[in-house]
Amino acid sequence: MTAPSHRIFRAAALAGLLCSVAPAALAQTISTAPAHAASGISQEQALALTARLDALEAQNAALQDQVSDLKAQVGAGEQALRQDAAALPKVSLSNARPQIATADGAFKFALRSVIQFDAANYSISPTRTDNDLGTGTNFRRARLGFDGTAFKDWNYALWAEFGGSGGEAAGLNQAYLEYAGFKPFGSDVDFRIRGGAWATPAGLEDATSNTESLFLERGAAAELVRGLAGGDGRTGVGVFASGQRWYGSAVYTGKVIGTPATAEFDQQSGYILRAAFNPLHGQDYDVHLGGGVTGIISAADTTAGPVRTRTIRLRERPEIRVDGNRLVDTGNLNAGGLTTYGLEAGASFKNFYAAGEWFKIDVNRSPTFNPSFSGWYAQGAYTLTGERHVWSSANGGFRGIKPDRPFSRGAGGGLGAWEIAARYSVLDLNDHDGVAGVATPAGGIRGGEQKITTVGLNWYPNSVLRFLLDYQWAKVDRLNAAGADIGEDVNVVSFRSQVAF
Repeated sequence: MTAPSHRIFRAAALAGLLCSVAPAALAQTISTAPAHAASGISQEQALALTARLDALEAQNAALQDQVSDLKAQVGAGEQALRQDAAALPKVSLSNARPQIATADGAFKFALRSVIQFDAANYSISPTRTDNDLGTGTNFRRARLGFDGTAFKDWNYALWAEFGGSGGEAAGLNQAYLEYAGFKPFGSDVDFRIRGGAWATPAGLEDATSNTESLFLERGAAAELVRGLAGGDGRTGVGVFASGQRWYGSAVYTGKVIGTPATAEFDQQSGYILRAAFNPLHGQDYDVHLGGGVTGIISAADTTAGPVRTRTIRLRERPEIRVDGNRLVDTGNLNAGGLTTYGLEAGASFKNFYAAGEWFKIDVNRSPTFNPSFSGWYAQGAYTLTGERHVWSSANGGFRGIKPDRPFSRGAGGGLGAWEIAARYSVLDLNDHDGVAGVATPAGGIRGGEQKITTVGLNWYPNSVLRFLLDYQWAKVDRLNAAGADIGEDVNVVSFRSQVAF
């Protein structure tokens, strides 16, 4: 076959193929030409048709390149959009808590709030009455604030308190700055340096958040001790360290912000040292052991001028705050400082939990007689719905429970978590107090002894809401300076509604 005939044959074959894939107009043009050289197509027509086919192939290749380029551009654009979206701050609402955080977690900000509304009815024995305790209601805590992280290693918090303990005014709950980037004990140890105002845990009960405690209030001895050199809004500077199964803290403290009972010309200085361990841990159990030392190095000076007046007063309410009266009270003791020693233990096994603490308070009244006081409590709880109190190294204590099946009236909804609890506590602020009918012996102190038995029923509908019902029997034995009985027998029914996030 000659070269022209070969090109004519190729053109005819290509024309037949193009008729099946080319646009309708081109197919109609090609169909007018014969499909084979034998049909009489001229050489010029075949060459022209071949040229047109070559041009169409080139255009098709160019279009395919453009489509590939567009796909690549779209893919790159989508990837850029994903990267831009990933870099935007993340806004979330976890357990009703609004939070904002950068994608890398270097900056975080969260709004926080605690609202606890209490109601209580006091029933006082008519045969032993000195104080008139006021039945009624009270916002025990009404806190609003925020906390967060800046530049990954700096933590901060600012909380205001609008509630109180039966009489206190609104004030500052906490405001501090903390650095967590220093790792002297390795990357697996959380080490923090903090300064400002906050509440450093002085014991096991203090290490459990007040939004997760078993009862409306801590045991009287634990509450008294936490307020000596710690408590809400206490200024200080200190260090905190914790590993997977241990916790330790050492804090130098000053005054409580915003609540001076009298003018102070030299503020109080004190300290809190505490260590806690989780020696036994398993999927269904935790054991806690710990101890601490709390001290007042120098009591506040309440007198202007060169003469210093330093006094310490130990007093505590019954374990409810609707009424502000303290039933045990040493009065002002001329003392330069004090030291408190505490031992703590606790355990949880499945849905059973038990814990207790013991405290000894030595007051330094040198060169006069140095009195000692003591207190302790033991408490336990049983979760009817099966949840467990888990140990946490964050503060060196047990956490409260969260319902496995939050309450819901819908199909398949749960009942929330239900828990029963009991506690017995003793706070003894007597020292060489003598006997009834006789004046206080020299150096003796009649602050009174308070014993309280409490039973409670707690309902946790979800991780934000909580309702507590407590009944307590409080018995106070106390003599006045002349030896007369000024004690109390009080029964209290109390109820708390709580929202916390």
